[in-house]
Amino acid sequence: MRFVCCSPIHKADCQACAPCRPVRSADWLAVCLLSALVFAVAHRLGLASPYVANDDVRQQLFWMARWLDPALYPPDFLSDYAAAYVPAGVKALYFAAAKGLGVDPILFSKLLTGGLFVLLAASFFGIGATLEGPALGWFCAAMAWGMPYFLKNISGGLSRAFAGPLLALFFWAWLRRSGRGMAWVLLLQAATIPYIAMLCAGCACLDAVMARLTDKTAAPFPSRPVHGLVLAAAAAAVLGMNQALAAKGYGPLVGRAALAAGPEFGPNGRLDLFPLPNPFLDLVYWPFESIGLFLEWGLIPGIATLAVLVPVLWIGARRAPWRDYLPLYRPAAMLLAGSLGLYALARAIALVLFVPDRYISYSINLLYALGLALCLRWFFAGVLARRLGGPLLCALAVCFGCWRLSGVGLYDYRADAPLFAAVTALPKDALLAGNPKDMDNVLTFGRRNVVASYELAHPWSVGAWKIMTPRLGHQLEAYYAVDPDTVREFARVYGVTHMVVREGDYAPNVMEKGPLFAPFDDHIRELTATSGNFALLDGAEFPYTSPEPGVRLVDLRRQPGAARGQTSSE
Repeated sequence: MRFVCCSPIHKADCQACAPCRPVRSADWLAVCLLSALVFAVAHRLGLASPYVANDDVRQQLFWMARWLDPALYPPDFLSDYAAAYVPAGVKALYFAAAKGLGVDPILFSKLLTGGLFVLLAASFFGIGATLEGPALGWFCAAMAWGMPYFLKNISGGLSRAFAGPLLALFFWAWLRRSGRGMAWVLLLQAATIPYIAMLCAGCACLDAVMARLTDKTAAPFPSRPVHGLVLAAAAAAVLGMNQALAAKGYGPLVGRAALAAGPEFGPNGRLDLFPLPNPFLDLVYWPFESIGLFLEWGLIPGIATLAVLVPVLWIGARRAPWRDYLPLYRPAAMLLAGSLGLYALARAIALVLFVPDRYISYSINLLYALGLALCLRWFFAGVLARRLGGPLLCALAVCFGCWRLSGVGLYDYRADAPLFAAVTALPKDALLAGNPKDMDNVLTFGRRNVVASYELAHPWSVGAWKIMTPRLGHQLEAYYAVDPDTVREFARVYGVTHMVVREGDYAPNVMEKGPLFAPFDDHIRELTATSGNFALLDGAEFPYTSPEPGVRLVDLRRQPGAARGQTSSE
């Protein structure tokens, strides 16, 4: 199925455009190479240093280092929970990279991010090329380069990184009326990002029902008996992961009553989820935040950039031959309707279907990106008619993407590199404790087990949270203890060998701000209100080394009552 460049009523515009031509292999190669260039420039710091990475890498990937060194991360609640939390398809990719190629998981997460970003841009290009030809395809690909939402969620190569690219790939297969393509993509989604598999399966099935009711041509999937098997396999993969989490004692997901009652879900909690945000934010404000320059320059400049963009889009929309894009409307309408339906259901029974905005945010941003591409393509129709107009616009889009996506989704942890080196030098069966926010980095970059960390404190997983809550409480009581015996008892009970102590954590202004999250902040303030000096700051009671200024590494193995198995010298 081919679509012309312009409709007859826009023939005058089309005569000024470059001649229509089919998509060539060179187009695909150029899209992939330029997308890789945008990613490489934008994530240059992450590619250059293992300590510049996505923050959520610290909760999902660290345990995979076992595949390179089986002595790392002896069996423990945190590493076992993190492993259970990652879908099977994502595990399989990292396992193949580690075992087959010897690639470190953190490095592979960055390479996978680049690959998925290229896949997203190529899928966008395919959508535009299917609708019209290479001209629209390039504008669609440029949306992947210019909207930080997509790379922000792809960054880290985690399960959610597959959401945007595979949703775009599914939509492209739908436009091409490739039932086989839709089926394969759905299976990939079920293996890597289950809630997007639910979304796409639901939208396709909704289209099949609506086609029966309206006597219209249905989507090519599900339309054959084998497609029923694909749906069943996808459902089995999604349900199987949920059942596995519950069977291991980590589930189920928290219900609405607990969500409303738990301070950890409120504005001062670990997850600012309740009250659920106004749908206006999910549907309009946050997507437009990634269109205007809100994140780079702030609110007023962001609004100003949108104000400049509005007349451009209006002119482009008036010029666009919308009747030539009829094949886009039904898939877009079904995607939007299915997303809104699941979003409303997820809000009604939160969080049984996980965080509600996951079912709408990717769809909304995808549709906004396609709308922007269509309007911009026709606003710049005159520029495209010039000999070097297309290449010049493409070069500008690449430069804009390199600038706007610079560092998106990345966090710089290089300042604590000396601490990570000191932790890495400890025995591989060492167990560390300290401020939970420091423990994420110790766990990932120091590659040693910890008692409890911030990123893996998931209140939405009922079973896991029951295990994590006392760990967090005991760790904080020891960290802010006045009595040295409290620290020693904590170390004995949990088998802790070392404590990481950041002296700045004990400053009064830190206590006022809240060093962790509700409800633990109030408990920490109660502990610090007690008269006396903090035990872990007493160098006579707890000798230490200082890998970096203001940070102490306290060895607890030679303390009275230390766990017998942890007393051997390094």
